[in-house]
Amino acid sequence: MGQAGTSLWLSLEQGSPLVLLSTHKTLLDGILLPFVLLSQGLGVLCVAWDSRVCSPALRALLRKLGGLFLPSEANLSLDSSEGLLARAVVQVVIEQLLVSGQPLLIFLEEPPGTLGPQLSALGQAWLGFVVRAVQVGIIPDTLLVPVAVTYDVVPDAPCEIYHASAPLGLWTGALAVLRSLCSHLGCSRQICSRVHLAQPFSLQEYTISARSCWGSRQTLEQLLQPIVLGQCTAVPDTEKEQGWTPIIGPLLALKEEDQLLVRRLSHHVLSASVASSAVMSTAIMATLLLFKHQKGVFLSQLLGEFSWLTEEILLRGFDVGFSGQLRSLLQHTLSLLRAHVALLRIRQGDLLVVPRPGPGLAHLARLSAELLPVFLSEAVGACAVRGLLVGRVPPQGPWELQGIELLSQNELYRQILLLMHLLPQELLLLQPCQSSYCYCQEVLDRLIQCGLLVAEETPGSRAACDTGRQRMSRKLLWKPSGDFTDSDSDDFEEAEGWYFRVSEQLRCPDFFLSLCRLLSPLLKAFTQAAAFLCQGQLPDTESGYTKQLFQLLQATAQKEGIFECVDPKLAIRAIWTFRDLGVLQQIPRPAGPRLHLSSTFASQDNQEKLEQFFRQFICS
Repeated sequence: MGQAGTSLWLSLEQGSPLVLLSTHKTLLDGILLPFVLLSQGLGVLCVAWDSRVCSPALRALLRKLGGLFLPSEANLSLDSSEGLLARAVVQVVIEQLLVSGQPLLIFLEEPPGTLGPQLSALGQAWLGFVVRAVQVGIIPDTLLVPVAVTYDVVPDAPCEIYHASAPLGLWTGALAVLRSLCSHLGCSRQICSRVHLAQPFSLQEYTISARSCWGSRQTLEQLLQPIVLGQCTAVPDTEKEQGWTPIIGPLLALKEEDQLLVRRLSHHVLSASVASSAVMSTAIMATLLLFKHQKGVFLSQLLGEFSWLTEEILLRGFDVGFSGQLRSLLQHTLSLLRAHVALLRIRQGDLLVVPRPGPGLAHLARLSAELLPVFLSEAVGACAVRGLLVGRVPPQGPWELQGIELLSQNELYRQILLLMHLLPQELLLLQPCQSSYCYCQEVLDRLIQCGLLVAEETPGSRAACDTGRQRMSRKLLWKPSGDFTDSDSDDFEEAEGWYFRVSEQLRCPDFFLSLCRLLSPLLKAFTQAAAFLCQGQLPDTESGYTKQLFQLLQATAQKEGIFECVDPKLAIRAIWTFRDLGVLQQIPRPAGPRLHLSSTFASQDNQEKLEQFFRQFICS
């Protein structure tokens, strides 16, 4: 556990209560994590459960074992006496728990299989109770511990338990735990799970620092719609307001300022958890097979590529969840993926690995998404470069033509800002106080470090390696004032005069395309959703239109043989993005809200502009 483990031991000795905030990969996390953390000397954890994931029998058992469940009355309106009483009772329970010093485990992500936002509304509600307890002085402070749990294969339980509509039963859960324990003891094929505790931090200190860097915010419609329609070219350097996670009763009872604090805190913790997650061998293998070898590859060739990609992951500060002799490791990884790949032995003793089409490729796409946080900055940068080159260089032309074009730093910043506004916050997971300029510079630095961009001198400008860059590096400091509009706009102006070319190294074309493809499933879903506006049946409910769009993604995948986009979560993200962008409008109706096509995008011309806006970032 390293420094995080040392901090936890100091906290336990000093009596500071611990609140562990975890990612959520399987419904069994709430059962398995307490056993793992108990073995590390953290004591018996109290788990805040989601009642939707448990059957009544399992809920009754977990309550007797000390599990917490939010009563349904707590979600009643603010003026309801039953709601007030339920929320007050839960608040007292949380306060007593923290005073006693017993660690509390909260899941910040929605249960697996939930077609909704990544951040859990219930998890934010539980976190709100903790924040309230510190604010009123019940406890002076609490230590928040980001927790990341990863599996190379989800514990061997029936598939239906990973859907929100199928609660985890008592016997099903017990059987799955026994199977997992048996696999760890070597009784069956070994499945690896890793639990990482990130650096703990003080809730009080975070609250003080976070409030000092709040700036103005704008909706996605205000930020991007004029640019999509060609009404302006300047990209606003302002934080995006995104409210995909619903605010339920307990959080609504807090002041609006405290609601914002809890939402930002959730993003901060989830970002730390994802950054500390281990990358498993199955994710690396899935990425190589999906992006480079859909037609098949020999195991001997995979050895070198797997080793190279592992080194790239470690160089970026991420951990890996495996060790051992490389050939044995790859053979074990392929055995875990045997339902999704075909293995053919040849005479020379080598092994031919061929991904299975259809559902097999869709599964590999979901596994490969675990590498996106590792290469996210480079992926955003590669798509930004692609957006600049489109229209300048023939898409099917030789790679050498890419290096002819000179790209200014201002142009690159603009494209990065467009993607920064467009992509969901739960995907980017930016730190709440990180300025746009810092993020743009970070992306550009990553592209230079990995060799995709080369600095180019132009007449009248300093070399990129000149000592004048020292003055520029001072601009990379965080802005404690949080003034996204004034201070950072000056920084963008000072970036003029810097130019870059795409590198002509032999490995660059493949690496560039691979980075672009990490974001292509979501961007392609956006593009297909834009093309679907003239075909879809509107008005419709959100769930109904999501089903329509998902059927289109499935049909397109069958036609093109590319299954990366066959994911209902991509469909719902596209619809929510279109709603925020002002393409779709949600209008209340007596039978429930329904989605309508906005008058702005009713014209075919504007629909084509929308589609082209997304398409510029996609590499074919």
